[in-house]
Amino acid sequence: MRSALPKVLHEVCGLPMVRYVLDAARTLRPDRIVVVTGHGSDAVEAAIAAPDVTFAFQAGRFGTGDAVASARDATGGADRVLVLNGDEPLVSGETLARLCEAARGQLMAFTSQKVPDGGALGRVLRDAHGGVQSIVQAADLEDGAGPAEVNWGQYVFDAAWLWEALTRVHVSAKGEYYLTKLADFAHEAGRPAVTVTLGDAEALGLDDRVKLAEAERRMRGRILERHMLDGVTIRDPATTYIDGAVELGHDVTVLPGCHLLGSSSVGERALLGPNSTLRNSTVGAGCVIESSIIEDSVLGDRVHAGPFAHVRGGARISDDCYLGNYAEVKNSVLGRRVKMHHFSYVGDADVGEGANIAAGVITCNYDGVNKNRTTIGAGAFIGCDTMLVAPVTVGDGSLTGAGSVVNHDVPDGARVAGVPARRLPGRRPEGER
Repeated sequence: MRSALPKVLHEVCGLPMVRYVLDAARTLRPDRIVVVTGHGSDAVEAAIAAPDVTFAFQAGRFGTGDAVASARDATGGADRVLVLNGDEPLVSGETLARLCEAARGQLMAFTSQKVPDGGALGRVLRDAHGGVQSIVQAADLEDGAGPAEVNWGQYVFDAAWLWEALTRVHVSAKGEYYLTKLADFAHEAGRPAVTVTLGDAEALGLDDRVKLAEAERRMRGRILERHMLDGVTIRDPATTYIDGAVELGHDVTVLPGCHLLGSSSVGERALLGPNSTLRNSTVGAGCVIESSIIEDSVLGDRVHAGPFAHVRGGARISDDCYLGNYAEVKNSVLGRRVKMHHFSYVGDADVGEGANIAAGVITCNYDGVNKNRTTIGAGAFIGCDTMLVAPVTVGDGSLTGAGSVVNHDVPDGARVAGVPARRLPGRRPEGER
């Protein structure tokens, strides 16, 4: 990969590629999952640690046989061992189930595929009766060009036989212990390994950025298909990007140009797009997110945002709020039915239920040293181009005149205007705008 990042942590549709391998293995309900680490072990463990995952460290890194041997103690006396490669994220749980079924009563089973050109993959050689005789590394062939049956590297072993056979593997000329040597041992024992064909859609090992991009393309297609079959309308799959961990409710509609990223979730009947981005955010039922960006935030039900709104920094937007075009909310809580109009900014604030934030309003939350908080009471009306100089509180039901600069607290029901804002006589009448 030519990268400082361990290969298995390179992302495919928003998840480290190894996550897909783990998730496929989990569909089999294994007694335990053992992940063998080496280079970048700390980073790998931090990324995929889970209650059902045990880690084993391959200290010497002397090939695939050595890697599997490193996991022996962690397998805890299992009867069968499924071995997977962390850089082959497209292999499905269904294929692994077929492999496990084929391995019943066998010493060894593995995935293979007939291809026009085997490239760098190990070749499967068969005897006169069609049984697997051996798996030969491409580097050990004098001429490996042309059609071949290749080994894709998913295996199931009888555990007792596996651990004994590994002790008989000799080091190769490259200084490695090849797991594939066990195919020779199974043939010599008169119980040749059995194979399960890996389909074209799953056959891809990610050893460079070109193949990483191809895996992303294939996985994206699977994700989009899954959501559409589950009741989501995706108007243009070719321009829609949905990460692997995203959850979408029934009757969600995704318009062209949307990017739904990270651990985002969207409630039923929401409309996203066109050209909207969600990143690690929760969007409630019936929301409309129009050409807007929602990041690391939570939106309640029936929220309308956009066009060109931006919600970020852990904001919480309650039910039935309206954010107009170019409205921005950062690290703030908006109560129910708040209306926030165009070209406005609310940062580090708490806004009460039913408040109206008119066009051009800004909370001046940063004094050059600290971020300060603004509180806007329920039912308050903040007039156009008002600047709220934090820390400041505007009380329930109060009103600020257009262009005001509010740098002192405003009592409940009061009216203020001017630069700086001064209190006007009387109280704000019921319903005054």
